[in-house]
Amino acid sequence: MHLGLSLSPTQISFDTSRPSRAIVAFGDSLTEGAGASGSVKAYPQVATSLFEPARMILNRGMGGQTSTQIAARQGGIPLRLAVAGGAPGNLFPRTRDWMHRFETGSVNGLTHECLGTGLDENGLPYGDVRIYGTATAGFTDIGRQIYGAIAANYPAEPGSRWTISGAAQMIGGGTDGVAGLRLLLIEADELGGYLAEIAAPAFALNGARSSISATAAATHPFVRATHLLDVIPGSAVDITLRIFPGQFEAGDIATELKLTPGNGDIPAYNPEFTRLYSFDNGIEGWSPRIQDGHITPLSSQGGRLVIENDDAGILRGCELALAEIPVDRTIRIAFDIEITAGAGQIHVGGLKTSGGSWATTTTSGDPTSAVTESGHYELLFKTGNAFCNAAAFLSSGTPVTWALDNIAVEWGADSPQVEVLDQSTAALGGSGSVYSIRGQLAGIEGILTVRDGGPPFFTRSHPGDAVAVPYATLFVPEDAATRNIQWLWAGRNNADTPDIVLSDIAAMTDRIAGGRYLVGSILPSADDTQQTRQTIVTLNAALSRRYSQRYVDLLAALVAAAGQTTDDQQDAAAGLIPRSLRSDALHLNNAGYAIVAAAWVAGTIAMGW
Repeated sequence: MHLGLSLSPTQISFDTSRPSRAIVAFGDSLTEGAGASGSVKAYPQVATSLFEPARMILNRGMGGQTSTQIAARQGGIPLRLAVAGGAPGNLFPRTRDWMHRFETGSVNGLTHECLGTGLDENGLPYGDVRIYGTATAGFTDIGRQIYGAIAANYPAEPGSRWTISGAAQMIGGGTDGVAGLRLLLIEADELGGYLAEIAAPAFALNGARSSISATAAATHPFVRATHLLDVIPGSAVDITLRIFPGQFEAGDIATELKLTPGNGDIPAYNPEFTRLYSFDNGIEGWSPRIQDGHITPLSSQGGRLVIENDDAGILRGCELALAEIPVDRTIRIAFDIEITAGAGQIHVGGLKTSGGSWATTTTSGDPTSAVTESGHYELLFKTGNAFCNAAAFLSSGTPVTWALDNIAVEWGADSPQVEVLDQSTAALGGSGSVYSIRGQLAGIEGILTVRDGGPPFFTRSHPGDAVAVPYATLFVPEDAATRNIQWLWAGRNNADTPDIVLSDIAAMTDRIAGGRYLVGSILPSADDTQQTRQTIVTLNAALSRRYSQRYVDLLAALVAAAGQTTDDQQDAAAGLIPRSLRSDALHLNNAGYAIVAAAWVAGTIAMGW
């Protein structure tokens, strides 16, 4: 549902003899509506009712994104993915371009710095790592920087055999103060604590590429591997090493190197129960939670289920009675939610019975998933040792009102979700906690989701057989196939790289059917340096020349609306957003977004769309 505010009793009229196209608004936090009093005051929602008749406008704003990330979501820049498949084979299980995540830092007095990455003659990736400084201990753990946040312990049965192998080469500096470079197979406890080295083959540091391998038996519950540079305490060290991915695998034999992520698959999904709930004709089996004698207010409004924790009580919300779900089943609960008033956590999960306690766990072991922001969610739960007979959305401790729509409840032995191990562009990176893109991967419809800074997941929308996903398979965003008008407002978060901004916007406009698009000017922040402001002036001039009548000068519209106060006039004279129209140094308030909405609408009507 799209809500809006009419800013003028006089509406511009245009030809209504044919249906009007919908509009998709792409952008960052300014499109998302940061600084507005609520989501309905974001400019796409406001612009909806400025048309006569009102038009559907889809808000595709994601805070903190660069023009490159926006272009990947829009389809102008190809978004290629790798998904989980078999067990990780190499030492660096998260990304084929593993050195791109190198974390510069110091260990025991020695700085580790990645000087560059590349591919050898066989296409094998490598990273060139310089280690330098004065050693304060007898070793420095290079793997700590290579792994960074992606380090992992692997479960190991006592007596199981493990093999490590790898290659390295000294390409710069020297071996002064260096006692050797080893590839370690380490035993660890459940918390990741070091217990023992059970294999430690050494690389030759003679300037030639050195390949090594070793096998050992585990006696503790976890194993992991790392590169360790042995050094002489107190000595000055400066050595540069070319390090190649290493294999880390169960068994006694070093097999052919398998870069991960590699080929994966979308798993088969055949739920035993599935039902979609929408609320055009009532609340469709959902009931209010009755807790401590209090009945949560529940109603169907405008095709959505509206729930209100009106007294800030405990366990207020709504429930859906289900047929008994057996133990050890996966439950999928997908939904659109808008938090319309107040704030707080809304807990989603399964109940033993309606009105009862939680009966499910998340993949992280929690009884519920907590939702704090509006958006689309794809949540998975497992039934444990207890049966599950109801689904619930409950809040506690704060007055908060939320609206639900398009709720899907499914369960069965299969999971519809697969982890995405690698993206050609971090299309869902940004400042928010939950982002998603609908689209197709390997011909399968689904949704790509990132939540709370965790890894992305692809969740298939429909049952079906498993589908192979070769490495770097193209993900096609749903919006990439649209013939809708597009409003493109990108580049604020990487305005210091104007050539990239121009290239990204060109990639977006090149793929829009019929050339039905508008490009918005980039806004300066009051906190920008003078150099950044001048870069933005130059960049906007280039956008104006390139896109001519398709260019919407949003900054000019805001400056023209400056009030007569000294602050506003000073801002206008400096080419900044007037203070009366913004909520901080950059983001707009309701009045500012209303002016932006009117400018986009006027530009669209002027094009005759």
